[in-house]
Amino acid sequence: MRPSTLLLAATLALPLATAGALHAETATTVPIEARRSLALTVYQNGLGLVEETRWVPLLPGENRLDLYGISQRIVAPSLTVAAQGVSLRDQAWRPADLTPQRLLESALGGKVRLVHQDPKTGETVTEPAVLLSLAGGPVLRVGDRIEIDPPGRIVLDRLPEGLSPEPRLSLTLDAGDGGPRELGLAYLVDGLSWQADYVAELNPAGDALELTGLLTVSNGTDVAFEKAALTVVAGEVSRQQRAPQPFLAAAPKAMRSEMAATDSLPAPQATGERYLYDTGRKVDLARGETQQLVLFQGLKVAAERRLRFDGLVSAGGGPEEIGPVQPTVLVGFENPKGPDARPLPAGTLRLYETSGGKRLFAGEVAIPRTPAGGKVELPVGEAFDVTGTAKVTALERLSDKAYEVAQEITLASAKDEPVEVELAGQLPRGWKMLQESRPHELESANHILWRVKIPAGGEAKVTYRLRVSR
Repeated sequence: MRPSTLLLAATLALPLATAGALHAETATTVPIEARRSLALTVYQNGLGLVEETRWVPLLPGENRLDLYGISQRIVAPSLTVAAQGVSLRDQAWRPADLTPQRLLESALGGKVRLVHQDPKTGETVTEPAVLLSLAGGPVLRVGDRIEIDPPGRIVLDRLPEGLSPEPRLSLTLDAGDGGPRELGLAYLVDGLSWQADYVAELNPAGDALELTGLLTVSNGTDVAFEKAALTVVAGEVSRQQRAPQPFLAAAPKAMRSEMAATDSLPAPQATGERYLYDTGRKVDLARGETQQLVLFQGLKVAAERRLRFDGLVSAGGGPEEIGPVQPTVLVGFENPKGPDARPLPAGTLRLYETSGGKRLFAGEVAIPRTPAGGKVELPVGEAFDVTGTAKVTALERLSDKAYEVAQEITLASAKDEPVEVELAGQLPRGWKMLQESRPHELESANHILWRVKIPAGGEAKVTYRLRVSR
Protein backbone atom coordinates (compact mmCIF):
# COMPACT_ATOMS: atom_id res chain seq x y z
CA MET A 1 0.00 0.00 0.00
CA ARG A 2 1.37 3.42 -0.97
CA PRO A 3 1.93 5.94 1.93
CA SER A 4 -0.82 8.23 0.72
CA THR A 5 -3.30 5.34 0.66
CA LEU A 6 -2.29 4.31 4.20
CA LEU A 7 -2.75 7.90 5.48
CA LEU A 8 -6.17 8.13 3.87
CA ALA A 9 -7.30 4.83 5.37
CA ALA A 10 -6.23 5.84 8.87
CA THR A 11 -8.04 9.18 8.54
CA LEU A 12 -11.28 7.53 7.44
CA ALA A 13 -11.13 5.08 10.36
CA LEU A 14 -10.63 7.79 12.97
CA PRO A 15 -14.30 8.82 13.52
CA LEU A 16 -15.31 5.19 14.11
CA ALA A 17 -12.46 4.32 16.45
CA THR A 18 -12.43 7.45 18.62
CA ALA A 19 -16.00 8.78 18.56
CA GLY A 20 -16.27 8.78 22.37
CA ALA A 21 -12.96 10.60 22.75
CA LEU A 22 -14.01 13.28 20.28
CA HIS A 23 -17.28 13.82 22.15
CA ALA A 24 -15.34 14.40 25.37
CA GLU A 25 -12.81 16.71 23.74
CA THR A 26 -15.37 18.88 21.93
CA ALA A 27 -17.41 20.89 24.42
CA THR A 28 -21.04 21.61 23.69
CA THR A 29 -22.01 25.19 24.50
CA VAL A 30 -25.11 25.44 26.69
CA PRO A 31 -26.13 29.14 26.69
CA ILE A 32 -28.42 30.81 29.16
CA GLU A 33 -31.11 30.74 26.45
CA ALA A 34 -31.34 26.96 27.03
CA ARG A 35 -32.70 27.60 30.52
CA ARG A 36 -36.25 26.27 31.00
CA SER A 37 -36.91 27.13 34.63
CA LEU A 38 -35.26 29.09 37.44
CA ALA A 39 -35.95 29.29 41.18
CA LEU A 40 -34.14 31.31 43.87
CA THR A 41 -34.22 30.64 47.60
CA VAL A 42 -32.56 33.55 49.36
CA TYR A 43 -31.26 33.60 52.92
CA GLN A 44 -30.56 36.58 55.18
CA ASN A 45 -26.82 35.94 55.46
CA GLY A 46 -25.85 36.75 51.86
CA LEU A 47 -26.44 33.25 50.51
CA GLY A 48 -28.77 32.03 47.79
CA LEU A 49 -29.78 28.60 46.48
CA VAL A 50 -30.18 28.56 42.69
CA GLU A 51 -32.19 25.76 41.08
CA GLU A 52 -32.52 25.70 37.31
CA THR A 53 -33.15 23.36 34.40
CA ARG A 54 -31.63 23.52 30.92
CA TRP A 55 -32.47 21.53 27.82
CA VAL A 56 -29.27 19.99 26.39
CA PRO A 57 -28.52 17.69 23.44
CA LEU A 58 -26.33 14.78 24.50
CA LEU A 59 -24.36 12.34 22.36
CA PRO A 60 -23.95 8.69 23.33
CA GLY A 61 -21.21 8.13 25.88
CA GLU A 62 -19.12 10.91 27.34
CA ASN A 63 -20.08 14.56 26.82
CA ARG A 64 -18.43 17.78 27.88
CA LEU A 65 -20.73 20.76 28.37
CA ASP A 66 -19.81 24.41 28.85
CA LEU A 67 -22.65 26.17 30.69
CA TYR A 68 -22.77 29.95 30.48
CA GLY A 69 -24.69 32.45 32.64
CA ILE A 70 -23.51 30.91 35.94
CA SER A 71 -22.35 33.43 38.54
CA GLN A 72 -18.65 33.58 39.34
CA ARG A 73 -19.74 33.71 42.99
CA ILE A 74 -20.90 30.11 42.88
CA VAL A 75 -19.96 27.97 45.88
CA ALA A 76 -18.47 25.37 43.55
CA PRO A 77 -18.50 22.33 45.90
CA SER A 78 -22.26 22.79 46.41
CA LEU A 79 -23.16 21.97 42.79
CA THR A 80 -25.42 19.00 42.13
CA VAL A 81 -26.47 17.82 38.66
CA ALA A 82 -29.44 15.60 37.88
CA ALA A 83 -30.80 14.22 34.61
CA GLN A 84 -32.48 10.96 33.68
CA GLY A 85 -29.97 8.33 32.58
CA VAL A 86 -27.01 10.68 33.06
CA SER A 87 -24.12 10.52 35.53
CA LEU A 88 -21.65 13.27 36.38
CA ARG A 89 -17.97 12.43 35.97
CA ASP A 90 -16.31 15.72 36.79
CA GLN A 91 -16.90 19.45 36.94
CA ALA A 92 -14.68 22.50 36.69
CA TRP A 93 -15.13 26.24 36.88
CA ARG A 94 -13.32 27.95 34.05
CA PRO A 95 -12.85 31.72 34.29
CA ALA A 96 -12.93 33.98 31.25
CA ASP A 97 -9.64 33.35 29.44
CA LEU A 98 -9.93 35.39 26.25
CA THR A 99 -7.38 37.88 27.60
CA PRO A 100 -4.38 39.64 26.03
CA GLN A 101 -2.00 37.49 28.04
CA ARG A 102 -3.62 34.19 27.01
CA LEU A 103 -3.75 35.31 23.36
CA LEU A 104 -0.05 36.09 23.39
CA GLU A 105 0.73 32.81 25.14
CA SER A 106 -1.14 30.93 22.42
CA ALA A 107 1.01 32.63 19.78
CA LEU A 108 4.38 31.80 21.38
CA GLY A 109 6.81 30.49 18.75
CA GLY A 110 4.44 31.41 15.95
CA LYS A 111 4.11 34.12 13.38
CA VAL A 112 2.52 37.46 14.31
CA ARG A 113 2.55 40.97 12.93
CA LEU A 114 4.11 44.02 14.55
CA VAL A 115 2.25 47.24 13.74
CA HIS A 116 4.04 50.44 14.64
CA GLN A 117 4.65 54.00 13.43
CA ASP A 118 7.77 54.87 11.48
CA PRO A 119 9.53 57.55 13.59
CA LYS A 120 10.89 59.28 10.46
CA THR A 121 7.84 59.39 8.20
CA GLY A 122 5.03 58.96 10.73
CA GLU A 123 3.46 56.28 8.55
CA THR A 124 1.98 53.06 9.93
CA VAL A 125 4.26 50.09 9.24
CA THR A 126 3.28 46.42 9.43
CA GLU A 127 6.08 43.85 9.68
CA PRO A 128 5.89 40.05 9.95
CA ALA A 129 7.48 38.75 13.14
CA VAL A 130 7.92 35.68 15.33
CA LEU A 131 6.97 35.84 19.01
CA LEU A 132 9.94 34.31 20.83
CA SER A 133 9.17 34.96 24.53
CA LEU A 134 6.88 36.72 27.00
CA ALA A 135 9.15 36.50 30.06
CA GLY A 136 9.45 40.06 31.35
CA GLY A 137 7.75 41.42 28.23
CA PRO A 138 7.36 40.37 24.58
CA VAL A 139 10.49 39.43 22.60
CA LEU A 140 10.10 39.28 18.79
CA ARG A 141 12.27 38.40 15.81
CA VAL A 142 11.52 41.03 13.19
CA GLY A 143 13.46 40.38 10.00
CA ASP A 144 17.13 40.09 10.99
CA ARG A 145 16.75 41.87 14.36
CA ILE A 146 15.46 41.02 17.82
CA GLU A 147 12.98 43.47 19.33
CA ILE A 148 12.49 43.55 23.13
CA ASP A 149 9.16 45.01 24.24
CA PRO A 150 8.90 47.00 21.00
CA PRO A 151 6.65 50.04 20.56
CA GLY A 152 3.41 49.49 18.67
CA ARG A 153 1.05 46.57 18.89
CA ILE A 154 1.19 42.86 18.19
CA VAL A 155 -1.47 41.51 15.83
CA LEU A 156 -2.59 37.86 15.60
CA ASP A 157 -4.06 36.56 12.37
CA ARG A 158 -6.55 34.17 14.00
CA LEU A 159 -8.37 33.57 17.26
CA PRO A 160 -7.12 30.44 19.06
CA GLU A 161 -9.69 27.74 19.78
CA GLY A 162 -10.85 27.04 23.31
CA LEU A 163 -10.67 30.57 24.71
CA SER A 164 -13.85 32.22 25.97
CA PRO A 165 -14.70 35.84 26.79
CA GLU A 166 -17.06 34.64 29.56
CA PRO A 167 -16.61 32.34 32.53
CA ARG A 168 -18.35 28.98 32.27
CA LEU A 169 -19.09 25.84 34.21
CA SER A 170 -17.66 22.77 32.48
CA LEU A 171 -19.29 19.40 33.11
CA THR A 172 -18.26 15.97 31.89
CA LEU A 173 -21.26 13.65 31.75
CA ASP A 174 -21.86 10.04 30.80
CA ALA A 175 -25.10 10.11 28.80
CA GLY A 176 -25.47 6.39 28.02
CA ASP A 177 -27.37 6.14 24.73
CA GLY A 178 -27.52 9.92 24.39
CA GLY A 179 -30.42 12.05 23.29
CA PRO A 180 -31.85 15.38 24.47
CA ARG A 181 -32.23 15.73 28.23
CA GLU A 182 -33.55 18.21 30.75
CA LEU A 183 -30.52 18.90 32.96
CA GLY A 184 -31.26 19.99 36.54
CA LEU A 185 -28.71 22.12 38.39
CA ALA A 186 -28.70 23.22 42.03
CA TYR A 187 -25.94 25.30 43.62
CA LEU A 188 -25.29 27.96 46.23
CA VAL A 189 -24.09 31.46 45.38
CA ASP A 190 -22.74 34.26 47.52
CA GLY A 191 -24.13 37.73 46.94
CA LEU A 192 -27.88 37.11 47.05
CA SER A 193 -29.50 38.51 50.19
CA TRP A 194 -32.72 39.82 51.61
CA GLN A 195 -33.83 41.77 54.63
CA ALA A 196 -37.08 42.83 56.20
CA ASP A 197 -37.98 46.50 56.41
CA TYR A 198 -40.95 47.83 58.34
CA VAL A 199 -42.89 51.08 58.19
CA ALA A 200 -44.89 51.92 61.33
CA GLU A 201 -47.40 54.78 61.48
CA LEU A 202 -48.03 55.90 65.08
CA ASN A 203 -51.33 57.65 65.74
CA PRO A 204 -51.36 61.09 67.43
CA ALA A 205 -52.41 59.60 70.78
CA GLY A 206 -49.43 57.25 70.73
CA ASP A 207 -51.56 54.23 71.65
CA ALA A 208 -51.87 52.46 68.28
CA LEU A 209 -49.82 51.99 65.14
CA GLU A 210 -50.29 50.55 61.67
CA LEU A 211 -47.49 48.27 60.49
CA THR A 212 -46.38 47.43 56.95
CA GLY A 213 -43.68 44.82 56.27
CA LEU A 214 -41.46 44.94 53.19
CA LEU A 215 -39.19 42.28 51.74
CA THR A 216 -36.03 43.85 50.28
CA VAL A 217 -34.06 41.43 48.07
CA SER A 218 -30.70 42.32 46.52
CA ASN A 219 -28.66 40.74 43.75
CA GLY A 220 -25.01 41.38 44.50
CA THR A 221 -23.77 38.74 42.06
CA ASP A 222 -22.32 39.30 38.61
CA VAL A 223 -25.25 37.85 36.64
CA ALA A 224 -28.93 38.63 36.14
CA PHE A 225 -31.73 36.29 37.17
CA GLU A 226 -34.75 36.48 34.87
CA LYS A 227 -38.22 35.05 35.52
CA ALA A 228 -37.04 33.48 38.78
CA ALA A 229 -39.55 31.99 41.24
CA LEU A 230 -38.55 33.68 44.50
CA THR A 231 -38.64 32.25 48.03
CA VAL A 232 -36.93 33.81 51.04
CA VAL A 233 -36.03 32.14 54.33
CA ALA A 234 -36.22 33.89 57.70
CA GLY A 235 -33.86 32.47 60.32
CA GLU A 236 -30.19 31.66 60.63
CA VAL A 237 -28.38 28.93 58.68
CA SER A 238 -24.95 27.73 59.75
CA ARG A 239 -22.03 28.25 57.38
CA GLN A 240 -18.46 27.05 57.57
CA GLN A 241 -15.79 29.67 57.05
CA ARG A 242 -14.29 28.97 53.65
CA ALA A 243 -11.02 30.04 52.13
CA PRO A 244 -11.67 32.59 49.37
CA GLN A 245 -11.92 31.07 45.92
CA PRO A 246 -9.73 32.82 43.35
CA PHE A 247 -12.46 33.06 40.72
CA LEU A 248 -14.97 34.82 42.96
CA ALA A 249 -15.43 38.37 41.75
CA ALA A 250 -16.34 41.25 44.04
CA ALA A 251 -20.06 41.94 43.89
CA PRO A 252 -21.30 45.30 42.60
CA LYS A 253 -23.31 47.51 44.86
CA ALA A 254 -27.04 47.89 44.38
CA MET A 255 -27.76 50.40 41.63
CA ARG A 256 -31.49 50.83 41.68
CA SER A 257 -34.50 49.89 43.75
CA GLU A 258 -37.95 48.96 42.55
CA MET A 259 -41.18 48.68 44.51
CA ALA A 260 -43.18 45.68 43.36
CA ALA A 261 -46.95 45.39 43.44
CA THR A 262 -48.47 46.17 46.82
CA ASP A 263 -50.39 42.90 47.36
CA SER A 264 -49.40 41.17 50.60
CA LEU A 265 -47.55 37.86 50.33
CA PRO A 266 -49.09 34.62 51.62
CA ALA A 267 -48.48 33.80 55.28
CA PRO A 268 -45.07 32.20 55.88
CA GLN A 269 -44.66 28.45 56.19
CA ALA A 270 -42.86 27.11 59.25
CA THR A 271 -40.14 24.59 58.47
CA GLY A 272 -38.05 23.42 61.40
CA GLU A 273 -36.75 26.51 63.16
CA ARG A 274 -37.17 28.77 60.14
CA TYR A 275 -39.96 30.37 58.13
CA LEU A 276 -40.30 30.26 54.35
CA TYR A 277 -41.92 33.12 52.45
CA ASP A 278 -42.94 31.92 49.00
CA THR A 279 -43.60 35.10 47.06
CA GLY A 280 -45.66 33.25 44.45
CA ARG A 281 -44.08 35.50 41.85
CA LYS A 282 -41.44 35.38 39.18
CA VAL A 283 -39.04 38.27 39.43
CA ASP A 284 -36.36 39.76 37.23
CA LEU A 285 -33.28 40.68 39.25
CA ALA A 286 -30.67 42.53 37.24
CA ARG A 287 -27.06 42.54 38.30
CA GLY A 288 -26.70 44.91 41.26
CA GLU A 289 -30.47 45.44 41.56
CA THR A 290 -32.58 45.77 44.69
CA GLN A 291 -36.33 45.11 44.69
CA GLN A 292 -38.98 45.39 47.35
CA LEU A 293 -42.13 43.32 47.77
CA VAL A 294 -44.83 43.77 50.38
CA LEU A 295 -44.83 41.09 53.09
CA PHE A 296 -47.98 42.46 54.69
CA GLN A 297 -49.67 45.81 55.11
CA GLY A 298 -52.25 47.56 57.28
CA LEU A 299 -51.54 45.47 60.40
CA LYS A 300 -53.11 47.45 63.29
CA VAL A 301 -51.65 46.86 66.76
CA ALA A 302 -51.99 48.52 70.16
CA ALA A 303 -48.93 50.57 71.08
CA GLU A 304 -47.48 52.23 74.13
CA ARG A 305 -45.31 55.33 74.15
CA ARG A 306 -43.02 55.83 77.16
CA LEU A 307 -40.28 58.19 78.32
CA ARG A 308 -37.46 56.53 80.23
CA PHE A 309 -34.40 57.85 82.07
CA ASP A 310 -31.47 55.46 82.43
CA GLY A 311 -28.23 56.52 84.08
CA LEU A 312 -29.49 59.08 86.60
CA VAL A 313 -29.94 56.54 89.41
CA SER A 314 -26.64 55.41 90.89
CA ALA A 315 -25.10 53.96 94.04
CA GLY A 316 -22.12 56.30 94.18
CA GLY A 317 -18.74 55.89 92.59
CA GLY A 318 -19.56 58.21 89.70
CA PRO A 319 -19.80 61.99 89.27
CA GLU A 320 -21.51 63.96 92.02
CA GLU A 321 -23.77 65.71 89.50
CA ILE A 322 -25.31 64.42 86.24
CA GLY A 323 -27.29 66.29 83.64
CA PRO A 324 -29.37 67.81 82.39
CA VAL A 325 -30.18 64.82 80.16
CA GLN A 326 -33.24 63.90 78.09
CA PRO A 327 -35.20 60.67 78.45
CA THR A 328 -35.29 58.04 75.71
CA VAL A 329 -38.57 57.81 73.80
CA LEU A 330 -39.71 54.18 73.67
CA VAL A 331 -42.56 52.86 71.54
CA GLY A 332 -43.60 49.32 72.32
CA PHE A 333 -46.11 46.89 70.85
CA GLU A 334 -46.93 43.19 70.91
CA ASN A 335 -46.84 41.17 67.70
CA PRO A 336 -50.46 39.91 67.52
CA LYS A 337 -51.38 36.27 68.01
CA GLY A 338 -54.33 34.53 66.38
CA PRO A 339 -55.14 32.97 63.01
CA ASP A 340 -53.55 35.85 61.09
CA ALA A 341 -50.42 35.89 63.25
CA ARG A 342 -47.16 36.52 61.44
CA PRO A 343 -43.64 36.16 62.83
CA LEU A 344 -41.58 39.28 62.17
CA PRO A 345 -38.17 38.54 60.61
CA ALA A 346 -35.25 40.60 61.88
CA GLY A 347 -34.98 43.91 60.06
CA THR A 348 -35.13 47.68 60.26
CA LEU A 349 -38.26 49.48 61.47
CA ARG A 350 -38.87 53.12 60.55
CA LEU A 351 -41.40 54.97 62.65
CA TYR A 352 -43.55 57.87 61.46
CA GLU A 353 -45.97 59.98 63.45
CA THR A 354 -48.46 62.73 62.60
CA SER A 355 -48.33 66.12 64.24
CA GLY A 356 -50.53 69.03 63.17
CA GLY A 357 -51.61 67.09 60.12
CA LYS A 358 -48.01 66.63 58.96
CA ARG A 359 -46.28 63.27 58.68
CA LEU A 360 -42.92 63.22 60.47
CA PHE A 361 -40.11 60.68 60.56
CA ALA A 362 -39.61 59.73 64.23
CA GLY A 363 -36.62 57.39 63.98
CA GLU A 364 -35.45 53.94 62.94
CA VAL A 365 -34.20 50.92 64.84
CA ALA A 366 -33.14 47.34 64.16
CA ILE A 367 -35.57 44.80 65.57
CA PRO A 368 -34.74 41.15 66.30
CA ARG A 369 -36.70 38.14 65.08
CA THR A 370 -40.04 38.36 66.86
CA PRO A 371 -42.54 35.46 67.05
CA ALA A 372 -46.29 35.92 67.29
CA GLY A 373 -47.03 37.19 70.80
CA GLY A 374 -43.51 38.58 71.18
CA LYS A 375 -42.93 42.14 72.32
CA VAL A 376 -41.05 44.78 70.40
CA GLU A 377 -39.61 47.87 72.05
CA LEU A 378 -38.25 50.66 69.93
CA PRO A 379 -35.96 53.39 71.24
CA VAL A 380 -36.69 56.05 68.63
CA GLY A 381 -34.93 59.12 69.99
CA GLU A 382 -34.97 61.51 72.94
CA ALA A 383 -37.73 63.75 74.29
CA PHE A 384 -37.16 67.44 73.67
CA ASP A 385 -39.16 69.13 76.47
CA VAL A 386 -38.33 66.81 79.39
CA THR A 387 -35.03 66.86 81.29
CA GLY A 388 -33.49 65.25 84.35
CA THR A 389 -30.61 66.06 86.69
CA ALA A 390 -29.12 64.12 89.59
CA LYS A 391 -26.77 65.03 92.43
CA VAL A 392 -25.27 63.10 95.34
CA THR A 393 -26.36 64.69 98.62
CA ALA A 394 -24.54 62.35 101.03
CA LEU A 395 -21.85 59.68 100.86
CA GLU A 396 -20.76 57.96 104.08
CA ARG A 397 -18.32 55.09 104.37
CA LEU A 398 -19.33 52.73 107.19
CA SER A 399 -16.49 50.22 106.83
CA ASP A 400 -14.22 48.69 104.25
CA LYS A 401 -17.19 46.66 103.02
CA ALA A 402 -20.15 49.01 103.46
CA TYR A 403 -21.21 52.57 102.67
CA GLU A 404 -24.36 54.69 102.39
CA VAL A 405 -25.25 57.11 99.62
CA ALA A 406 -28.10 59.61 99.20
CA GLN A 407 -29.20 61.19 95.93
CA GLU A 408 -31.68 63.79 94.73
CA ILE A 409 -33.07 63.56 91.20
CA THR A 410 -35.04 66.44 89.65
CA LEU A 411 -37.27 65.83 86.64
CA ALA A 412 -38.64 68.82 84.73
CA SER A 413 -41.08 69.23 81.85
CA ALA A 414 -41.88 72.18 79.59
CA LYS A 415 -44.94 70.46 78.12
CA ASP A 416 -48.44 71.96 78.37
CA GLU A 417 -49.83 68.74 79.86
CA PRO A 418 -48.68 66.39 82.63
CA VAL A 419 -46.31 63.64 81.55
CA GLU A 420 -45.31 60.34 83.17
CA VAL A 421 -41.72 59.16 82.95
CA GLU A 422 -39.80 56.08 84.05
CA LEU A 423 -36.73 56.59 86.21
CA ALA A 424 -34.63 53.42 86.10
CA GLY A 425 -31.26 52.41 87.40
CA GLN A 426 -28.95 49.48 88.04
CA LEU A 427 -27.60 48.98 91.56
CA PRO A 428 -24.74 46.77 92.80
CA ARG A 429 -25.36 43.53 94.63
CA GLY A 430 -25.78 43.91 98.36
CA TRP A 431 -27.87 47.12 98.18
CA LYS A 432 -30.68 47.96 100.61
CA MET A 433 -33.07 50.90 100.36
CA LEU A 434 -33.16 52.90 103.61
CA GLN A 435 -35.30 55.89 102.64
CA GLU A 436 -37.13 57.02 99.50
CA SER A 437 -39.57 59.79 98.67
CA ARG A 438 -41.82 57.43 96.71
CA PRO A 439 -41.95 53.64 96.42
CA HIS A 440 -39.92 51.91 93.71
CA GLU A 441 -40.57 48.81 91.63
CA LEU A 442 -38.16 45.98 90.87
CA GLU A 443 -37.52 45.14 87.23
CA SER A 444 -35.03 42.52 88.40
CA ALA A 445 -32.98 41.85 91.51
CA ASN A 446 -30.67 44.83 90.94
CA HIS A 447 -32.73 46.98 88.57
CA ILE A 448 -35.14 49.46 90.18
CA LEU A 449 -37.76 51.72 88.66
CA TRP A 450 -39.79 54.72 89.75
CA ARG A 451 -42.80 55.90 87.76
CA VAL A 452 -43.00 59.65 88.17
CA LYS A 453 -45.69 62.07 87.00
CA ILE A 454 -44.38 65.54 86.17
CA PRO A 455 -46.98 68.35 86.22
CA ALA A 456 -47.44 70.55 83.16
CA GLY A 457 -44.61 73.07 82.99
CA GLY A 458 -43.34 71.89 86.38
CA GLU A 459 -40.95 69.47 88.03
CA ALA A 460 -40.91 66.45 90.33
CA LYS A 461 -38.20 65.19 92.68
CA VAL A 462 -37.13 61.73 93.73
CA THR A 463 -34.84 61.32 96.75
CA TYR A 464 -33.48 58.15 98.23
CA ARG A 465 -30.80 56.80 100.57
CA LEU A 466 -29.42 53.30 100.32
CA ARG A 467 -26.73 51.14 101.88
CA VAL A 468 -24.36 48.91 99.93
CA SER A 469 -22.66 46.03 101.76
CA ARG A 470 -20.12 43.79 100.10
